[in-house]
Amino acid sequence: MPLLVKDFTWRQTEDTIVIRVPLNGVHSSKVDIISSDNYIKAHFYPFLFEVFLYSSVKESESRCTLADDEIVFELHKSFCGFWDNLESNLSKAEKKEMREINLEKVRKNAHLEQKRKSAKKAELDREAVRQQIALDTQQRKIIEEIKENEKNTAMRQLEEWKATKEAKVTDCTKQNDVSAEKKVVTARKSVSSIEPGPSNRDTEEVKPMPLPRNSGTIQVHFTHRAFPTPKRESQVPEEEEWLKKQAEARRQVGFMAEDLRPEELDPVWLKDKGDSFFKVGNYLGAISAYSHAIQLGSKMPALYSNRAAAHMAIGNLHKAVNDCSTALELLTPCVEKNALSRARCHARRGSALCKLGLMRQGLGELEAAVALQPNDDKLRMDLEKTRALVDSSPHEEELE
Repeated sequence: MPLLVKDFTWRQTEDTIVIRVPLNGVHSSKVDIISSDNYIKAHFYPFLFEVFLYSSVKESESRCTLADDEIVFELHKSFCGFWDNLESNLSKAEKKEMREINLEKVRKNAHLEQKRKSAKKAELDREAVRQQIALDTQQRKIIEEIKENEKNTAMRQLEEWKATKEAKVTDCTKQNDVSAEKKVVTARKSVSSIEPGPSNRDTEEVKPMPLPRNSGTIQVHFTHRAFPTPKRESQVPEEEEWLKKQAEARRQVGFMAEDLRPEELDPVWLKDKGDSFFKVGNYLGAISAYSHAIQLGSKMPALYSNRAAAHMAIGNLHKAVNDCSTALELLTPCVEKNALSRARCHARRGSALCKLGLMRQGLGELEAAVALQPNDDKLRMDLEKTRALVDSSPHEEELE
């Protein structure tokens, strides 16, 4: 049962009320506050502060401040005037009914606020997409204009080059024609001056034609490139330094494949290694071995189940619950052969939930484990102890 806070103080004016609630040594981060226009509740384990206000207040204008050692409520009255008392004179049944009404109102308001935030986020996402589309369209237009300008410039230069080339070819043709005529005239004069004799064509040497080239294949080998950009000699030292820093960072958070032996890449070998670490009490080493096997892509349920046991041993209860859940998802379909493994997962998850304070959820997990292994005396004893603890605190959830 929570301890009700009675040593609070309050003062009022015609339009405001200030309530100061001491935290009694509890840190402000562990305070859970629920408020409405006529109801205030602050729960900080093991203390509970609850007030059914004498009259209604303006919830939108009121505020709550968490200090190091107290909670300060500043409430604005709906109607000006002095109150006779801070709390309404209600019976226990009326308080229970009003508490349920206010909690339901708070849940509805929270649901509506969540829907409003979701709608606002969706609208912002759509607006961002529209702006991105408009930006991409504008950029594409700019790129198309640049390409069109470059194309027109290239075509214009090509036309100018063609015109210049044709003019040069025409000039060259005319010069060649004149030279050819001169050569013909000169040749005729030479032939007429030469006396008849044997033909010189047979005495001319015939030049041999070169053989065609042999075909071949050239093998090109490219070195590995870790960067998407072309390699630059001026930036080689900087790139090598960056690659060294990246490799060192990966070694600090995990393992590098080139640093491991072939057996250290085998999930079965890693599981056995983690089991040996667990048996000698090296739970961090066991977690590291199981995690590395999981990073290799292994889907062995035993890796998650055994890692959950190692997390339980060092107090990582949330991680133990998550690993048990993943192992149960992999232990499908539910057959007799994997009943023992499923029972262990349910038992570990139930134990972790109980240590987290979720007794009823833990009780359900232990019941599932006992249903799978009814002959396990230890499981039955844990189930009876948990059931007794749950039965001894029946009003805990109602106060929350």
